Amino acid sequence: MTVHPPIHTEPTQCQDCYKCIRHCPVKAIRVENNHAKIIPELCVFCGQCVIDCPAHAKQTREDRQRVLHLLSERKQVFVSLAPSFVSEFSDYTTQELIAVLKKLGFAGVSETALGADLVSAQLAKDLEEAVANPQGQQLFLSSACPAVVEYIKLYQPELAPFITDRASPLLAHARYLRQEYGKDIGLVFVGPCIAKKREADIWPEIDVALTFQELREWIEEVGFRPDSVISVGQENLQDFVPRPAAKGVLYPIDGGMIATYKKYNRLEKVRSMAVSGLTEVQRALDGFNPETLNAPVFMELLACHGGCINGPGSSVQSPGALRRILVEEYAQNVDNTLDENTLSRSPALEGTLPVDYSQNKRHSEEDIRAALRSVGKYNLEDEVNCASCGYDTCRSFARAVLENRAEKTMCVSYMRKLAQKKANGLIQAIPSGVVIVDKNLKIVECNMNFARLMGKDIVEMYQLRPGLEGADLTRLTFAAKLFADVLTRNGPDVIERDVREGKKIFHVTVFEIEREEIAAGVIEDITVPQNQRERTISQAQKVIEKNLSVVQKIAFLLGENAAETESMLNSIIQSYGDGEEDSL
Repeated sequence: MTVHPPIHTEPTQCQDCYKCIRHCPVKAIRVENNHAKIIPELCVFCGQCVIDCPAHAKQTREDRQRVLHLLSERKQVFVSLAPSFVSEFSDYTTQELIAVLKKLGFAGVSETALGADLVSAQLAKDLEEAVANPQGQQLFLSSACPAVVEYIKLYQPELAPFITDRASPLLAHARYLRQEYGKDIGLVFVGPCIAKKREADIWPEIDVALTFQELREWIEEVGFRPDSVISVGQENLQDFVPRPAAKGVLYPIDGGMIATYKKYNRLEKVRSMAVSGLTEVQRALDGFNPETLNAPVFMELLACHGGCINGPGSSVQSPGALRRILVEEYAQNVDNTLDENTLSRSPALEGTLPVDYSQNKRHSEEDIRAALRSVGKYNLEDEVNCASCGYDTCRSFARAVLENRAEKTMCVSYMRKLAQKKANGLIQAIPSGVVIVDKNLKIVECNMNFARLMGKDIVEMYQLRPGLEGADLTRLTFAAKLFADVLTRNGPDVIERDVREGKKIFHVTVFEIEREEIAAGVIEDITVPQNQRERTISQAQKVIEKNLSVVQKIAFLLGENAAETESMLNSIIQSYGDGEEDSL
């Protein structure tokens, strides 16, 4: 069965806003035909695009059918429940949530935090050895978060050797449960992390990973209620198997991994720091040289700000502070460490998420400059770095264009200039006078033909200031009143009138471009012989069309039709007559 990447794009829902690119820490998105698509081989599946997409075009792979299939083919399927369940399912007691999962068909529920405790105990030993051997490795990067592991291996591979060669809490837990209950059991992770789906795709010990959101939707569809899932007399049977976790339950909050390993060994000589949020991880590691360290440093790195409690697979929107408090309160009632018997049964804890590293493409300065020129950026001043395309700098955008990850149309300044050039070209090419004004009747743009219609003085002004930007339209033409009418609140969308200007008659069509803000007008001098002939033909065609449309109703519409015909012909006669009088 083909397994698709954990995150995908619904093209019909993508609104071409580039917000996903702006918020993607690694820019693992390609724009094709104005739709943003995930590039799986570059993505670390942190889920930030899923959180930030306003149109919900970025979606998480739905894996419930795979779970149902697993439940149907395996005798026993266990849940590895992420410790942040206490902040997600605060509307359930722990016993109620376990009972619900059993009703869905699972044989038992175990805490992923058990694996976190096993990893912490081993990590404490690793760091103790580092203290004893100051000539050895001094930098230790946590391997708990799959998104961070993938990020380091893909984008800062020089630091990959410093990732602790220890299984993630989920992988350690999966190995532990298979050791306890048999290799043929099914194992489903449930938590707030989308990157765990990628982990489940890689490691055979983990069958499927569901997000909290998927589980909650499943429960709601089935119709289980917290107050009705535990049968009378079954209250004491809703426990975690094979035993509850210890302080590993702190892992979903930043600093939790450090607090947990220190329960196994305080290691005062080891400097520890927690960094959460992938952009913060980038900043913390960028340019970091491990050779400068003279004592062991352990860095707990998490892709989500504040820790896993804020993971993209969560469905509740409660304040982050409250989610942290719920985890800390739960941790107050668990053991500090696992017992020696459980620790002695620890499975193999080696192994970090394998990642196929591909060398980043390098582009020559000449190629980058050529890409910049293609979007109208010919010098440093043109590189405005507005980030509207989603990339922080114009040069980053140019690299993306060269790698076919971005399209030139994503550059707002380029498209704006292109639109202005096209609009200006069209305005100048139109044989009629064209003028665009704002709500204060100040000219935004006009063509030379408009200036010619307004007279010799205005032509001279136009030559000094092309476009007449800022000029007061009311001082140039009586037609300004038509523009004012269109721009008034609830004014007409279009006004078409004949306006006398001295010895000339202008046919003026005014229409709104932006309601109550911008209006445009097209002005023709209908006293010019050529325009008179065209106007005569136009009016005659209207008469013919009107007569043909009423030929079968002429008996009772004759009066109305004759009146309209007379009005049209009078308009033509008046136009000619006024022109002749003016010429006297």
